[in-house]
Amino acid sequence: MTAVRISSGTFRDAVAAELMKVRTLRSTWAFLTGGVLVTALGATILFLMVQSYDAAVPADRANFETADPTVVTMPFVMFFVGAIGAMLITSEYTTRSIGPSLLAVPQRRVLLGAKAAVAGLTGLGGGAFFALAAFAVARLTLGSRPQPFNPWPQWTDAVPTVLCATLLAGVTCLVALGLGTLLRSTAAALTTLGALVLVMPIFAHFLPVVWQLRLASVLLPNLTPQLAGSDHPYLLSPGGAAAVTAGYVLLALGAGALSFRRRDAA
Repeated sequence: MTAVRISSGTFRDAVAAELMKVRTLRSTWAFLTGGVLVTALGATILFLMVQSYDAAVPADRANFETADPTVVTMPFVMFFVGAIGAMLITSEYTTRSIGPSLLAVPQRRVLLGAKAAVAGLTGLGGGAFFALAAFAVARLTLGSRPQPFNPWPQWTDAVPTVLCATLLAGVTCLVALGLGTLLRSTAAALTTLGALVLVMPIFAHFLPVVWQLRLASVLLPNLTPQLAGSDHPYLLSPGGAAAVTAGYVLLALGAGALSFRRRDAA
């Protein structure tokens, strides 16, 4: 019982320390500012789409794609929010403060668990904020325009998408933490994260259709509509998308935890 209480108290203290750390890192606010800017850019693009839609003749309106702003903004939001998760660990290797951190919390699994808890909370909080902001702007801009241009004629139609986008932002933050723990380099972790959420979805479009769908269906940004069960061209059921999502977390954090446990902290 004493050991359990000590471990629990140590974990709570480690989480509190990591929360303070993420609030005081300048990079946290820089990445959140990036999320704000890309959300504003998405709102501008949506406004221009609505103007074009209103100016088009009825026959041409059927050719407009669905004006879902999360398709444009959330991959970038996932990168910016995920980068905060990577910085939770890579900043310590950069400043060589990982040694003092381990002196304060010698149990590496406790320290990494605390970082994972904070990364998850940060990702979910940031994802919820930006997903709700994108939806609110879309709701105000699209008004009563019909489907398929307006993806959410009723506000309740957006709930699954907003929730799943929030979840994927949290998952991306955990994946980024795992990458940062494994690679120990901010540049390497952010480059790999950018490849996963920004470059690979673009690369998939240049593949033959069959391979395009197979690759695109398992990429992080494309898991949102599959988890939500909304209309999409991808191959996974909601259950399959949930399994792939869990696989990302287990693989990235598992590899990071194994590396963190076996390699020297220096």
